[in-house]
Amino acid sequence: MRLSLAKYVLLLIAPLLLSLPVHAATLPTKAAKHLFDIKNSSNGALLLPTDIAINKAGRVYIVDSGNNQIAVFSADGKPVSTFGARGSGRGELRDPVGIGIDRGGMVYVADAGNRRIQVFSTSGQFKFGFPVKGKKGLVKPIDVAVAKNGTIYVTGNTNHMLMVFNKSGKLLNQWGGEGTSEGQFRYPGTLVVRDGLIYVVDVLNTRVQVFEPSGRFRFHIGEWGVGPGQMFRPKGVALDRQGRAYVTDSYMDLIQVFNNSYQFSYVLGNAGKPQKFTAPAGLAIDAAGRMYVTEMLKHKVSVYSLP
Repeated sequence: MRLSLAKYVLLLIAPLLLSLPVHAATLPTKAAKHLFDIKNSSNGALLLPTDIAINKAGRVYIVDSGNNQIAVFSADGKPVSTFGARGSGRGELRDPVGIGIDRGGMVYVADAGNRRIQVFSTSGQFKFGFPVKGKKGLVKPIDVAVAKNGTIYVTGNTNHMLMVFNKSGKLLNQWGGEGTSEGQFRYPGTLVVRDGLIYVVDVLNTRVQVFEPSGRFRFHIGEWGVGPGQMFRPKGVALDRQGRAYVTDSYMDLIQVFNNSYQFSYVLGNAGKPQKFTAPAGLAIDAAGRMYVTEMLKHKVSVYSLP
């Protein structure tokens, strides 16, 4: 990636800027109450967790990427089980990144190293899988989300595309391509399907792009920078019941909140000071208003009650 001189200088000084005292009037904050941390699965310590999905019953599925498995927990963080192991066979994983759950509770895993999507039952039994194959060959998937009608959406790291598959894994459509224009991506990552819209974290373009199922671009959230409403390395996005969007920034180590009109609202924190996370990536919000955040370099998931 090529950086302009201004961007290079900002990259160097961004942590310093964030550490300076900021008046609450210039940086709106709201405090999220820390509830507990998840550090250990039923199979040992988490290692580089990357993403989270929560089913209707409140069961929590964490991509324990460094251990090449999915770790399952109760809503209060108690270990339940794990499934998956390093390999390329059925039910095995290699560097998984993203995860999604459909209406029936089936668990979809973006098995990035094996360039495929694998699907498991609620209890972790392998059901089926399919290669992530775009129009120009196999693609490394980063995240997967399933619409109410069963359509499967997958972000592609190596082709900078959002790909659309049917329930059987047949490619139906794709859009994007490498670039900075509306509808283009530079390394799309986490995605969410909600109320007929698709939210895609466009990592190096430092924004969240929003589309209709047809691929029509609607709008974007955020822009490049280190100020309120700006992003430096967005990694995860989640929506709460009120339609507010929560976006992690893995470089600035914070979470910004945008209202249901997708305008910047506040940063999670207190008295003008952001709550500091460590390399936050994927996150999820359950029906009770609890937010689960992967802190990759701390090898844990932090759980908060949202304001």
